Amino acid sequence: MNINSQLKNIITSQKVDEGFHQLFFTDENLFKLSFEAIFKKQWVFITHYSHFYDNDEFIYNLTDGYVIVKKIGDKLEASHSNNTTTCHTKIFEHLVFINLSENPYDFEEFIKPLEPYIKMHGLKKGKIAFQKDYVFNASHLATIQNFKECNHCWGGEFSHKDYLDVHGSTYCNSYGAGVGSGIESEEFNERLEKWTQDTRNKGLFVDEFSENDPKFFRVAERTPLKEGILSETRDGSYSCTSLMGDFKKFGADGGYTAVGFSPFNSFVANNEFSILFVFSPISKNKTIVTQMWVTDVEAECDIDKMIFLWDRTTLEDSQLCEMNQKGIESIAYSEGVYGSLEKSLILYQKFYLDHLQDHIRSRA
Repeated sequence: MNINSQLKNIITSQKVDEGFHQLFFTDENLFKLSFEAIFKKQWVFITHYSHFYDNDEFIYNLTDGYVIVKKIGDKLEASHSNNTTTCHTKIFEHLVFINLSENPYDFEEFIKPLEPYIKMHGLKKGKIAFQKDYVFNASHLATIQNFKECNHCWGGEFSHKDYLDVHGSTYCNSYGAGVGSGIESEEFNERLEKWTQDTRNKGLFVDEFSENDPKFFRVAERTPLKEGILSETRDGSYSCTSLMGDFKKFGADGGYTAVGFSPFNSFVANNEFSILFVFSPISKNKTIVTQMWVTDVEAECDIDKMIFLWDRTTLEDSQLCEMNQKGIESIAYSEGVYGSLEKSLILYQKFYLDHLQDHIRSRA
């Protein structure tokens, strides 16, 4: 694919602390370039192994075809529909990862700092209780930026009021877009300190992780839900008959785990269920966001109660992103400077641009 001088200039001159140039969201060639430079190089989980309890194959659709994962005996083998793209596969705690690059980053290096956050939730003894695809008629950039930006929680028609009710305003102020992304809150810090000590005393893992390797874009945290809230449900009470993983063994801690594996995967979990997020770039203005609610394999669940919060939040997000995309495509669009609470957007933009620029240099 040829990249003309205009696009090269836009990519190399883009500042990390200012909004992306319009073409990042609207140009077909730039979309394809970012897919090659970023998506294909990351380890991306696409399903949970429990899918193969009742199925012999899994198809994952992408912009340039699809990946088919087949269960052969007790192993999984993946291939791309175009028969020319290499497809590597790894399984960690029943998360099925693929990587479409010729020489992928070392998987053990990639997963190591995230291991304790995932293992404690017992995904290997879990099942997909519910799955849903959300169609975002918006660029994957606009979609991912929205997911990593916390200011949209406040005010307006799509303000995620239900999410705020469960997590509390002090958490959203301090951690709304990840570790160190917000305003220090003495009230939340005191609650976090007490909860952390109580949780560790139970024998449960608590920590925070921020990225320190430019190859990856990872983040992880464990924090408490709002006082009196047990789970991410409409009223904060449990929706399943069994807790998961270490909580089944050591007891509930009223906590919340959030993990970002890459821009294309997130994992959020409470004591009774986990939600797997897959952000799939389909075209320059279409993204599929897949969510899988995973519960203990023996649990009976009130599905409507369990999915309420994140189903509602994601539907609100889809409307926000589609409005943003229309604004971006408008003749009136102009880039702005990121605000003080948008640190995670700046980090993401730096990661995106560094990989894009490295890819262009490697092709020169």
